[in-house]
Amino acid sequence: MTLQKPVSSQVLRQSFIDFFVGKGHRFVPSSPVVPYDDPTLLFANAGMNQFKSILLGGDNPTGLKRAVNSQKCIRVSGKHNDLDVVGRDSYHHTFFEMLGNWSFGDYFKKEAIQWSWELLTEVWGLEKERLWATVYEEDEEALDLWRTVTDIDRSHILKAGKKDNFWEMGEVGPCGPCTEIHYDFGPESDPRTGEPGYVAGVNVDGCERFIEIWNNVFMQYERLEDGTLRDLPAQHVDTGMGFERVLRVMQGVRSNYDTDVFVPLLEKVAELTGVPYDRGEKGTAHRVIADHVRTLSFSIADGATPSNEGRGYVLRRLLRRAARFARELGARQPVIAEVVPTLVRIMGGAFPELAARQSHIATVIRSEEERFGRTLDQGLDRFRKAASGAVDGTISGEEVFKLYDTY
Repeated sequence: MTLQKPVSSQVLRQSFIDFFVGKGHRFVPSSPVVPYDDPTLLFANAGMNQFKSILLGGDNPTGLKRAVNSQKCIRVSGKHNDLDVVGRDSYHHTFFEMLGNWSFGDYFKKEAIQWSWELLTEVWGLEKERLWATVYEEDEEALDLWRTVTDIDRSHILKAGKKDNFWEMGEVGPCGPCTEIHYDFGPESDPRTGEPGYVAGVNVDGCERFIEIWNNVFMQYERLEDGTLRDLPAQHVDTGMGFERVLRVMQGVRSNYDTDVFVPLLEKVAELTGVPYDRGEKGTAHRVIADHVRTLSFSIADGATPSNEGRGYVLRRLLRRAARFARELGARQPVIAEVVPTLVRIMGGAFPELAARQSHIATVIRSEEERFGRTLDQGLDRFRKAASGAVDGTISGEEVFKLYDTY
């Protein structure tokens, strides 16, 4: 049965889970976005994080063979850092959900590709002519499977190099080729369409026409210290689908921010600041605040707090960044904390920890906002005094450092 579009976020999320449960997968709830048992990560940044030990060949006490979930993810540091483009393009976020299905030594490439196509085209009813697939340039098996177990347009299957289609956990360890599925939103969706010399395409940096929505990683090798590859004793499938991206497709809107997980947040920001939301550049501040309140709320719900080090420092920076954008909209009182109840209404059903800790989340955010507001006011006053006493238009290096470091 094909879903009737547009479909709500709640229905779409559950549809993904139900589809793979029907294929013999066990639903495993999202792990906390704060990975207390993994010192290598500040935040959970992929669905596979909680299954890392199984993928590395460690213990699998429950004998888990197939799993499905929607994982809470934050990407705001390290190589996965899209902070500068958040709110400025239509599809990058600091917090997002990753829908995923896994096979631990069970099924492999054929089923993964076949079921991906079945879900997207038969259950969700996506237009086949808008879907593109990329495979690793040396993975002839995946290329052949796309041609034989799906009816995708053969001209829409592209080979790509290691940068885009070979996944590695690190310098050494499990790795393997991947196949990505991209959706063509049409030339009208890309702001750069018509720019001299610009050609849109799959895997073109900054292209907003062809957006990756799903990645199937086939872990079949181990990278050794000398750089060579050897076959793993068991082959695994690790997939990740950007929930907000595919929700945008299913709701027929032009931006992730036009979906039902963001629109109520943007409307609340507009209400609190008195500045109407604009889908263009003028709406950047609204989008940043909506994005950051999600990251802050889920992090605090899972036990993190803003501080001066580690993940706490990242959260403090995000909160102050959101507060600064709120000031650009004219807000002089705490705004971010007032958006939390709206977020709970949207996502509290799927993630009950938000509702359970709503009061705590709002209290922590409000306290930080008020503190930053006082610091910023003091800093602006200090800057005005420093500027008025500048010699030949120059403020001393010592004073500049104090303004930057403290205020």
